[in-house]
Amino acid sequence: MDAVDQKVFSQFQSMIEATMATGETCAESIGSAAEKIASALLAGNRVFTCGEHSSSLVAQLLTDYLSQGYEIDRPGFPSLNLNQIAQQSGAAERYNQALKTQAASGDILVLLSGGDNSNLLLGALNTALDRGMSIVLISTENDDLLINLVSYNDVHINIGSAPSPLIIQSQVQIVQCLCALIDSHIFGGE
Repeated sequence: MDAVDQKVFSQFQSMIEATMATGETCAESIGSAAEKIASALLAGNRVFTCGEHSSSLVAQLLTDYLSQGYEIDRPGFPSLNLNQIAQQSGAAERYNQALKTQAASGDILVLLSGGDNSNLLLGALNTALDRGMSIVLISTENDDLLINLVSYNDVHINIGSAPSPLIIQSQVQIVQCLCALIDSHIFGGE
């Protein structure tokens, strides 16, 4: 095996190991999050998503899957991505303003963090709590400020420690699993 082949093999091996670790450590919390989101959607509530840096792309992916469908042809669910709503605003309060004008008690906020305790995410989380929203936090080990704000009524999915590209990969896999489980909760099936 030459150096390029070895590099490719090592990269895929790291991704497989990260996938297995995420599945082993996060299965229960992913199931709880899917159940919470499905219940909120069935009650007529909305799902708001946001993330910082590369996690903002994963948050948009979750919104797209919820509003357009994931694996099955179905009506869209009400889901809004705060990164898209507030992208023109450079203000530190940009997510808060969107939540204050759009969100209501019973809605869900899904926060995706890459481990930097982002002030923007902290602000969104605090605003969501003030609005009576439920929280699903997908975090890493370095998100202690965010983690400390999540209550026992909320769901925390802790990816743990990994290099940034593997964190993003794990977030994408969690989002895909969530969407498959949400569809199953709402429409039945396997």
